[in-house]
Amino acid sequence: MSTSFRILIPSMLLLAALGCGELSEYENQQVQEALSDSLFTTTQSWDVDMEVLEQGRLKLRLQGSYATTTKNEHQNVTRISGPVYIEIYDEEGQTETIVDADSAIHRPDNMEFELFGNVEVQAKGGKILRSDYLKWQREQDRVSTTDFVIFISPPDSIAANGFYGNSDLTNYTLNEGGGRTVID
Repeated sequence: MSTSFRILIPSMLLLAALGCGELSEYENQQVQEALSDSLFTTTQSWDVDMEVLEQGRLKLRLQGSYATTTKNEHQNVTRISGPVYIEIYDEEGQTETIVDADSAIHRPDNMEFELFGNVEVQAKGGKILRSDYLKWQREQDRVSTTDFVIFISPPDSIAANGFYGNSDLTNYTLNEGGGRTVID
């Protein structure tokens, strides 16, 4: 019996060693999927106060009541419950534009915000833009919506179906509009 164990044990060790080779492509894929699942994170925050700096300067400040951030290899999204308040600053650090909304989605990788519900943009000179939805692409300084808007540039006000312009409301295009103009 001891002779058979002497033959059996080395044979088993040899088989075990042969089985411990490289992983198959399928096994590698399984390992990668397991690792990517572990790279998925979700965080929650209450009383959100977020500041965005660019080149050491405060570019915007966002406040909201609650936020969830979801990150994985495919997305980085923060959903903010309101009221949402955003202050946008100019190069000198002065408030240039104020934005209010019921909720927002922030995609930092794309430098993009989507604002939902009772969106109001207030810019210098008393200009105001109101809509139920607004998309703000920060890198291009582009604000747009295909929804109904009311644009006020005192003393004028215009209602339109769609808006395309910049965040300080100095350059813009209104689609299918009509309104009221005061002529002195």
